This record gives sequence, C-alpha cells and structure tokens, in this order.
Amino acid sequence: MEGLAELHTHLGGSVSSDILWSLAHRQGIALPVKDYWDFERLVTVSDPRGVPDLDALDAIYHWTELIQSSPAAVEVSVHGAIGGAYRSQGITTLELRFNPMKRNRGGERDLDHIILAAIRGLDVASLEYPQVRSGLILMMDRTFTPHQNEIIVEKAIRWAPRGVVGIDIAGPRPGGERYDYSQVQPMVEEARAAGLGVAEIGEVLELLRPDRIGHGILAAGDDELMKTLSDREVVLEICPTSNLLTKALADEDAVRDVFRTFVDHGVLFTIATDGPEMMRTHLRDELDLLLRIGALTQEELAEANARGHEASFIGGAHATSANTPVGR
Repeated sequence: MEGLAELHTHLGGSVSSDILWSLAHRQGIALPVKDYWDFERLVTVSDPRGVPDLDALDAIYHWTELIQSSPAAVEVSVHGAIGGAYRSQGITTLELRFNPMKRNRGGERDLDHIILAAIRGLDVASLEYPQVRSGLILMMDRTFTPHQNEIIVEKAIRWAPRGVVGIDIAGPRPGGERYDYSQVQPMVEEARAAGLGVAEIGEVLELLRPDRIGHGILAAGDDELMKTLSDREVVLEICPTSNLLTKALADEDAVRDVFRTFVDHGVLFTIATDGPEMMRTHLRDELDLLLRIGALTQEELAEANARGHEASFIGGAHATSANTPVGR
C-alpha cells in the first residue's frame, strides 16, 4: 500500500526522542536523567511487556507534554511529527491530536499562542511535504471543568479555518465513575455546527452522535452495540500495539479475535498507532502485525487504510473524535 492514513496519534507520542531531548535542553527543563539513552527510556514505552497500568503511561506523557509546553516547542513538534510520519511511514493523511491546556504550564502560556504555533508547524510541514494532508484535533479532558473544556472547543472553532479539524475528549474518568457527557453536549453541538465533530461509545452514541471513536475495542463483546456502530457507519480508530502495551488486549490472539469479530459484524475501523515514537512502532508495523497473526487479510488491510483517508476530518469532512479509553 502506498499513502497510509493515520487518524489516531497524540502529539506527545509522535515526536522522536532526539527532537524532544533537544527541545528540553533548549528550554532549560530540569530532567531527572542526564544521559540521552536514559531519556529515551523515560519518554517511550521501553519495556516490550508494556506498562503496568495507565498511570504509568500518564507519567510518560507528563514529560512529553512538559517538554512541548511552549509555542516554540509545539511548532517544532508538529513540524517534526508530520515530516517524520511521511519519511519513515509513508503517511499521506495525518491527524495530530493534543490538549493545548496541558501545554500552557497552568495558564502561564497563552492558549492562542500555543495553538497558532501548532498551526505554523502544520503550515511549514505542508510546504516541505506537499504529499501529506494534515490537520489538528484539540482535546478536551474528562478531568477538566466544563468551563475549561468549553474554552478548548471555543479555540477549536476559532482556529478551524487554519487547520484545526476536530475535537476530542480523553483522560481518566474522575473517581473511576461513569463520566457525565451531558456537561459537554452543548459545546459539542456548537462544534459540530461549526464544521467539527465528536466520538465516544455506549450511551454517548445517542448523546454525542459520534462520527469516529478512538479505540472502542470493548464493543467486540456487545452485539447490540456493534449493530449500532455498523448501522451508523461509525469508524473505530484501533491501535493494536498500544492496546497490547497497555494490556487492554491480553495477547495477539485477543487482537485477532477483536478484528475478526468486527469484520464479521460489519463494524468499520481504521488502523492507527496512538503515538509511534512513544509506542516504538510504525503504522506499517501495525499492518504487518495484523497480517502475520491472521487478524486481517491483505485486502482487508487495504480497505481499512482507504477508509482512513475517507474518514479523515481533513478537507471538509470534519467531525469530532473522542479518545475513549473503552477497552483500556
């Protein structure tokens, strides 16, 4: 396949360690390690067995988000992620998602400056790599107040003409309890009316009417939910290696079972990495894995990749994606 589509990758996991290392030193960030190779282990899932829990993954994101917490760092990161995706993986449709409020150092940096810096990185990359269609997804967070999330949606709408193509909601559920999505429903509808969109699972299918869902692998255990997803042509963004490393799926047999179940029930999906640098994978590695374990045929892989280009929010087909931890 030529021209891969990557719809689910986080900016904090998409920038190579050498770029992050230089950015950290350029900004004078106090790192807990002094050797580059120790740093690489700090900002990636370096253990092939994965992380013990999602808190450990959040600890890795703490460092990448901190290093990217300035306009200059965000611009370099976006530019580097797009160029790296094309050079190393042959990706020609790329959506990068990030939370600008997790990169403004608690309000020390202006959000518009952070977002505009990301757009500058997008613009420069488009000149260097005209083969790549790229866009930005701004992320809300379940641990944020409704007002904070409202601000992120307002910024997404404001900057939509410049390359922000969608909004997302991620983060742990406070107290481990079910998140009240009704508090973000009005802002989601406002974003949809402005040409952006939304995604989640379960009750959120009715409440937020998503176009795409990040991960969503637990749907494989719910026949009624799979029928709803199929009927509404909601596209899942599945990240096989990430699901293995975070133990959302126990082993390769579980990966194969999930994909075959979705194929059998007509559930639409595309393949993604979640963050190739942090997960130490490439999109082509993901495709090779699925082919090797018999999860998908070559034809089914090609269909999933083509669907990625078609389901992208870039170029007018805007929607909102929610990075749901379903199955996490």
